[in-house]
Amino acid sequence: MISLCCFAAFARHMSVTRAAEELNLTQSAVSRQIKNLEEMLGCTLVEKVRQRLLLTDEGREYVQEVSLLLDQLEAATLRVRSSHSGRLRVGAEPSFTTRWLLPRLKEYARLNPEVELAIMNDLRRLYDQHEGYDVGILYGDGDWPAFDARFLMAGEMVAVCTPDLLERFGPIVERRDILRYPLLHHSSLTSLTKSSTQLWLQAAGLSSREIEALPGQRLEHFQFVLDAALHGLGVTVLPAFFVAREVADGRLVIASQEPLISGSYYVVVPRENRDPKLQRFADWLLQWAEPKPA
Repeated sequence: MISLCCFAAFARHMSVTRAAEELNLTQSAVSRQIKNLEEMLGCTLVEKVRQRLLLTDEGREYVQEVSLLLDQLEAATLRVRSSHSGRLRVGAEPSFTTRWLLPRLKEYARLNPEVELAIMNDLRRLYDQHEGYDVGILYGDGDWPAFDARFLMAGEMVAVCTPDLLERFGPIVERRDILRYPLLHHSSLTSLTKSSTQLWLQAAGLSSREIEALPGQRLEHFQFVLDAALHGLGVTVLPAFFVAREVADGRLVIASQEPLISGSYYVVVPRENRDPKLQRFADWLLQWAEPKPA
């Protein structure tokens, strides 16, 4: 097992040093474990090319299968540990965690001191693999066959800017009115999803090519987009929950008269997991559930 972990860590970092740091081992111990694995398999997994250690073809193929099995083993171990230790693993997007979930957890900790929460924000595990969490807050259409999903709130997006910019450029009545402003674009982190500004501009009737041709700064993370808006660099489109604090204290204003509703947030619990504390935590989250749009 340790040989597999050493090999997988090396493959992630392509560095014996960084693998040793991750596993809290010495570099020589990591190298020895990889050598032991090669001897057991009867093939070379790592080779030196121009003073660099690289994976062989066999190594690349092997690590793909091994990494998947190790992820599954880690998930299974965490599930068992969670059921016996009082630990509850909660999965949510980083931006949702920062702005919506964390401000509410102090009250949960006060009411449930015996439950230890572990927050997981890896988008790949959250949406692609659906693992690593006991209760999740997912964005989408609510159709996840392995989960019981209950509506939490609509994915409401609003156009926001500083009060000075609103006074200068005027309110956004029609979605295309946003084009009067200098625009701060939120860029999607993957090609499979659309960003908040893309969704707004497509709802305004712009094609993908037209959106790509628009001027304006482009930033990947909601926090960077928000910071740019606070500095008065332009108008942008962000989830309403993400800008609620800045709007409440007057640093930003909602420039659009109508929000854009796209998708929804759901509290999800795996159907096969009957641990009572999962349902209790899901019920606790749902005290903030909003009425589902018709």
